[in-house]
Amino acid sequence: MLLQHRDDKPSIHEPGRWGLFGGHVDAGESTANAFLREMQEELGWRPKHFEHYRSVELQLPKTKLLSHIFAAHLDVPVEDLVLGEGQGLALFAIDALPALLVADLHQTFSEFAGTEACRRVRKTWDVISTTAILVDSRGRFLLQHRDDKPEIINPGLWASFGGMLEPYETPEAGFLREVQEELGWQPATHTFYAAAPYTPQTGPGSDRRNSQLIYVYAAPVDVPFTSLVLNEGQGMAFFPPEALPQNTVSAYADLLRQFATTDLCADLRKAAR
Repeated sequence: MLLQHRDDKPSIHEPGRWGLFGGHVDAGESTANAFLREMQEELGWRPKHFEHYRSVELQLPKTKLLSHIFAAHLDVPVEDLVLGEGQGLALFAIDALPALLVADLHQTFSEFAGTEACRRVRKTWDVISTTAILVDSRGRFLLQHRDDKPEIINPGLWASFGGMLEPYETPEAGFLREVQEELGWQPATHTFYAAAPYTPQTGPGSDRRNSQLIYVYAAPVDVPFTSLVLNEGQGMAFFPPEALPQNTVSAYADLLRQFATTDLCADLRKAAR
């Protein structure tokens, strides 16, 4: 874990202790953009792979503070970082954290170390992407019939809407962007469902063998089907989980059948139009 040795100034919170990098969110700034800005200002670096871990309310001596915690992959040597704030920085193992640690961080790190979020950001991935589970009021799933091009992943199969994350983009932002680009629409509500590694199927003309991580988001289709605009692929249609096309990507078909049994799926059906 990369920690900052805080300045030893009595005017700051817990001076002289080791803590996290970060700072306040400016007016009109998203929490993700604030995180990236603070990393640039304090370390001269921005992570390409990061995700929101959790938000906690902290009681400081004179005020309450809502802190949005992001988990990120350190993709450069620590020697390449430029300390822009504090009196030092260093990497620490979970079982060898410094004694002078900001209050509650021992518990925070202990809990984080056992999470899937920690396991995701520890690893270097060749490709990080998002997949959409889109549900209508009848419990059917909206699938995309992929183009039949041998150089793409899963050519000619039925699969999800989604795509690769851009650098410095959160998985949530990537999901919303991809749905907008491919369907000309964004759902009013959406929920993070799962994230997992994936080995893609490729056509005979491709030699792609990527280490890929996919973030899965679920959302209700809250607009009429006729208002959706197919901007990628050769077709789209709704299918019930028990009657998915035979040439559906197998991992995605398994995911949809499992998702169909969840309470979340039932909730999204109610929110769909």
